[in-house]
Amino acid sequence: MFNLRIENGQSTTSSGLRLWAGLQRWCTAANLIGLVAAFFALGCLIGLPKEDYSNLRLPLYLIVVVWVLIQPRVALYLLPFAIPWGSLDTGSGLTLKGYDADLLVGLLTVSWLLSFPLRPFLPSGQTTRGPLDRERFNLPIPIALTLGLLILLMLLSATVTSSLATSLKEIVKWLECAVILLLGTQYIRTRRQIWTLVLLITLAALSQSLLGYTQALFNLGPASFIRDATLRVYGTFGQPNPLAGYINVSLVMMIALVLLANNLRLQVLAGIAIVVLGGVEYYTLSKGGWLALVVALIAILLLGYPRLRPWIYTGLICMVALISAFLIGALPEKYLDPILLKAGIIDISFVQPTHASYANSERVAHWVAGVQMFLEHPFLGVGIGNYGVVYAPTYTVGIFVIPLGHAHNYYINMAAEAGIFALLALLAFLTTSFRAGARSFRRINQAYHHRRTQLKGLQHGLACSIPTLSVPALKRITPDRALAIGLLAALISVCVHNLVDNLYVHGMTILFALLLVLLIRLGGITLPTD
Repeated sequence: MFNLRIENGQSTTSSGLRLWAGLQRWCTAANLIGLVAAFFALGCLIGLPKEDYSNLRLPLYLIVVVWVLIQPRVALYLLPFAIPWGSLDTGSGLTLKGYDADLLVGLLTVSWLLSFPLRPFLPSGQTTRGPLDRERFNLPIPIALTLGLLILLMLLSATVTSSLATSLKEIVKWLECAVILLLGTQYIRTRRQIWTLVLLITLAALSQSLLGYTQALFNLGPASFIRDATLRVYGTFGQPNPLAGYINVSLVMMIALVLLANNLRLQVLAGIAIVVLGGVEYYTLSKGGWLALVVALIAILLLGYPRLRPWIYTGLICMVALISAFLIGALPEKYLDPILLKAGIIDISFVQPTHASYANSERVAHWVAGVQMFLEHPFLGVGIGNYGVVYAPTYTVGIFVIPLGHAHNYYINMAAEAGIFALLALLAFLTTSFRAGARSFRRINQAYHHRRTQLKGLQHGLACSIPTLSVPALKRITPDRALAIGLLAALISVCVHNLVDNLYVHGMTILFALLLVLLIRLGGITLPTD
């Protein structure tokens, strides 16, 4: 039996000493100089003049280029900030508006390619440094095949496109997704690297939240974004709905950590992040974002609390029963109509929509247009990325003659632009991605149950037949399990939100790939036994 009793004073003192020792290890001169330089570079990129500034910003880009070529993993660490903030990097001297994330993906690819000719010239002891600090190809084959097929079908649909430029732009998004999946699973090798990326993704979302609060406080936005005297915040995304989908990614991960991590310090920090992110999620007033958040929360409860599953299933069955009763007219309309009207399910009009139903009617109109495009072009579509190009005047519905650029449903959008086979390839890619994620979660969950079984054995003074886990493993498995559930729920939130919008804008395909990389690698690093 172990004596696990620790006096409160000794425990507090030892915790303080460990915290001080950790700060001493981290607060090295190199780390502090690097932190100051990073904030200085970020301030320069955002705050320097937008006209004739290439002579000022070019050195900063050169620093990033050299840094990524020497250590490719840096590109993965910079991407979480480049995705939301890259659109602010504008200027006449450099035509880089919104392409910072694309440049980082390109630099990552170049650095990876350079690793092949460099290997023969390096001493044997240095073949795991810099560009060579990576593993071999370890992306699950089904993901690689389905994503490759999707890109191939997109290229095929480009043969009938009306605008080749917009087609290439959409194809590049998914090529970047493929690059991140292929190289991210090689360069993310350790648990610390995984949690570092999670931290950076969350910090980037928090920075967008601060911008969102500023927009709400000072009413910095167009009049069209005002709903019931409240401005819908939009961050740097230009639209509230994509911002809501972006914020949901970090918000869902933090909720999973608070509920399941069993680490007080981590839970407190995640709880603070939830308060900040949750407020901005509310101010987006995005129904699609709220729907995705609810579904993600249900997924967290199902995966994290197996004992709650019967209750959750019962609730879902009751919900289906209520919907069925409404459809057959068994429920009084006077009680349901206000709710359904607010949700945008009824009072849809393509000719004379009310102020309250305008946004919902516009969304449904674009669904109808997308279905019409698909029915007329079922195999190759109208050309990938060309929904907005061909929408007017051929496919306009009612008074909604202004194209929004997409069908407000990414799955309808894919069928309309690239045909039925591309849609099936997209669904296959998502299916294989979730299967790989589920496989990683099962591995981590197995480690978690090993831990619980051993702890129960220790509590009863029994010899445990399971190999003894080391202390670091005991401390890390539970947070890793919580993170895996949060990553799965974040991916689910993106897929659900795509039912009523298109989140694959502003580098969100890269973020989706990063989340999948983290989930896959987390399952490969967390072992049942140490």
